[in-house]
Order: sequence, then structure tokens, then C-alpha cells
Amino acid sequence: MKTALGMITRSIDSDTELMGFVENAEKYGHKLDCVIVAYTHTHDPKVEYNISKKVPYFAVNINNPHYSKEQMQARGVPEAAEKVLLECPVDTKRGLVPYGFNRMMVVMEAILRDMDTLFFIDSDVYPRVLKRKDNKLMLEDIDFFGAHFKHLNTGSEVTTGEYSGYNILPPATFEGMEDLLIGVQKPDMLEYWQTSNLHRCLVTQPDEIISKPCKKVLGGNMAIKLSAFAKLPPFFSSHYVADGELYLCRGEDTTLGLGIAQTGMKCTDIGLNPLHDTYKDYPVEPDLQNDKAVQDRFYYACTGWIGRNPLLNHILGNDIKETRRHQREHLERGLRALSNYTGNSIYNGIINNFDISWDSVGRYINEFDQVSDAWDSFRKGVNL
Repeated sequence: MKTALGMITRSIDSDTELMGFVENAEKYGHKLDCVIVAYTHTHDPKVEYNISKKVPYFAVNINNPHYSKEQMQARGVPEAAEKVLLECPVDTKRGLVPYGFNRMMVVMEAILRDMDTLFFIDSDVYPRVLKRKDNKLMLEDIDFFGAHFKHLNTGSEVTTGEYSGYNILPPATFEGMEDLLIGVQKPDMLEYWQTSNLHRCLVTQPDEIISKPCKKVLGGNMAIKLSAFAKLPPFFSSHYVADGELYLCRGEDTTLGLGIAQTGMKCTDIGLNPLHDTYKDYPVEPDLQNDKAVQDRFYYACTGWIGRNPLLNHILGNDIKETRRHQREHLERGLRALSNYTGNSIYNGIINNFDISWDSVGRYINEFDQVSDAWDSFRKGVNL
């Protein structure tokens, strides 16, 4: 079984934990056949050289994915499909690329290079878990690849898991928390967030590793048998522009999760939660009230969630008009409360983003249909 390690990132440099995962595979005796990285900004030749000394390394320039383009043409993938799949839908000079487009560049490269299994990690995820022992926090090395292979080798087609570290919801206490979560379509997180004074939104690895069937996948901690894509939709997410700024929609793995549920494919949460340095300064506790960097990170999380939701509700068959009305009503109150709590008026402007995103639902649907059709053409071309 030929195995690829994949990552999407803005820049390939020493700040990413890519080499850490390569060395983790080596440490625990797992062979990686290649590393595939899709990048949008810069790449450090020294970092790439160090990786390539250990494993074949392929960098995919989003603006010029030459290998995928050559291979698609050689395999008869229609030009129209090639254009949809390989030409970035946004101006990359802005420095942002839709997450779904980015991930699919890695997926297609892996398929075209005849890989059998693709591991996905994110640049701020580490091959260690955060554990609590004797009331002390400690980081512990893990056999990341072995934990996934254990289930891939016993029938699972997709494996995934949660993260340890700080949750994207930072510790907070204010009256409008429920309104805000309803507005961004995360009401199931209410009890967790409201009790953040107890756990500080810090997730640790349980002592007992318990695996379980699941439908939700997380793109920064997952592995997939590439043959499974014969039955699955592509990763997908879109974008929108508000006040001249480009915003990326979150949830590019949502469509994949929905496809897994629809096909009944065996997907396993392996119960191993690698560290996610959510705010890029672990172990510092995120301070939503006083730290502008934390406020900005949470701001873009919120604008990304409201970018995801229109298409998600369309796919789920929900009443678009009523869902929009309901969420907007709650979001407006929640944003007002969040702005008061943080003393940062930037959050009040998210309601404008909400309207622009929901006004874009027709475009989101059209883009998803186009990518899905192009993906079908790709699969036929490569006999997937």
C-alpha cells in the first residue's frame, strides 16, 4: 500500500510541523512513499531539501499545478473539467485560497501519483497529544500513523479524530453566547462553552483510547483510502467578498462527511487527538476579552462559519428562507453581546457578512455543482 502525507499551507517553512510528522513515521517504522504539499505563498528550499532527503517530496504550486495538468490531459480528462479543478476561483494575489480547492489539489496529485492512502495533517497540528497527569499538563509523543493504520487495515475506509489543545471557542462568559452559537449554526456547543470557566476550553487526550464509528471528519487529522473517493464527493468550500475583503468559507470537509453518511462508508474516530495549536501560542490561554490576536482569530472563525452555512442548509434540504431569518435574528443579538464583552466593535460588522454570504447561496450551489461534475469527469479519466 503506497502512502502519501498531505498538507495545505500558505508557506512551506520551518514553522510547519511537516518534518515532525515525517520523523514520526520514521520513528515508528512506517514507510511514506511521498509528501505532497499545496502552498500559496512561499516555500523554503532548505526545508524542502531536508524533507526530500527522507522521502520523495512534491510541492504543488496553486498557480501552476503542472504535474496534475499534464496527467489530466494525458488521461483524457475534459478541458472544461480540468479548468474547474485546477484554476483557482479567486485572485491568489490576495493571499487566500478556498480550503476545499486547496485540499483537492493534494487529493488529485496523490491519485495521479498512484498512491493508495492519503494522510492529511494541518500546519498547526503536531504528532503529540496533550495529557493531564497528576494535575500537570504534558505533551506525549504518539504513533500517529500507526493509530490510523490500525483501523485502515481492519476495514475502515476513512479514519479521523479530534484534537487536543485549545478549542476554537475561547473561554468566555457573556449573556449572548446562545444567540451567537445559533447564529453561526453551532448550537450543540452551547453547554461546552457555557462551562468554559471550569475547563477553560482546553481539551486533553483521555488515558483510555476509545475508537468509535463516526460521520464527521477533520481535515487536519485524517487518513483515507483513495479508492473511497470513487463513491465520495470532493472537499468543497467557497468564498465571499465583504467591504472589499475576501473571506474564506469554512467546513470544506463537511461535504465529505455528508457523503460518508450517505454511502454508509466505514469511517472511524480513532480516539487519538494530536495537539492543535489553535491560537499559535500554546500553552498561553486564549484571552478573548483582552488579546487582539485571539479576537481576530475568532472573528475569522465566525465569518467562515457563516460562509459555510447557506450551502450546508441547502444540501440538508432545510428551508433556506426560514433558516436565514432564524439565524440572523439570533446572530445580531449575539454579535452585539460579543462586541460589548470584548470591547471590539469589529464583531458587529459580521451581520453584513452574514447577509452577503446568504445572498451568495445561489453561487455556492452552482460552484458546488460545477466542481462535482468536474470531479466525476476526473474520476472517469483516472478510472477511480
